[in-house]
Amino acid sequence: MDSQAYSCELDPETNTILQMYLFKNVRNVETIRNNIVKGVWNCAVIKPSLILHPLQVCVAANKAVVSQKYNTMVTRTVFAEILFNLSLTKNISQSLGKFGIEKDSNLLICFLVTPENNESKEVIQQIEGELCPISELSQFTNVKDVKTVYKLNNVKGDMDLLDIIVSRMATKSIVTH
Repeated sequence: MDSQAYSCELDPETNTILQMYLFKNVRNVETIRNNIVKGVWNCAVIKPSLILHPLQVCVAANKAVVSQKYNTMVTRTVFAEILFNLSLTKNISQSLGKFGIEKDSNLLICFLVTPENNESKEVIQQIEGELCPISELSQFTNVKDVKTVYKLNNVKGDMDLLDIIVSRMATKSIVTH
């Protein structure tokens, strides 16, 4: 199953790797949501319709683990911090609502793996859906929604969208978009 995972090494000082799994046609979304809300599972679940490229999530996750390391997180958990960092808004509830799990049956599940902690295998086995290669992420992306969320409706074409989005995410704390 790990062949379907996308891995990204985060800031070396955090000794953390981001692992992402893409699922479609998930039948137990409510169970997944409850396990995350109750803290049973330590992962973030993201709507793939708002993700252009895995780099977008890597940037958000890197900011989250660095914030965790330096005790500067805005949210209560590093996984909520990932969702918060994906969003341009400084409103935590809006960020979690916009990017987090709802009732959609397509999910992007993210784990932060360290030498001491890797819960991904046991959680992934409990997902009742079809595991897809991360290379299929673009089939789930809704570019119109991405442009709306990131306030890019005036951008013609899709060529530089990822660069603009990552720049806006990185400058969120110092610039109002």
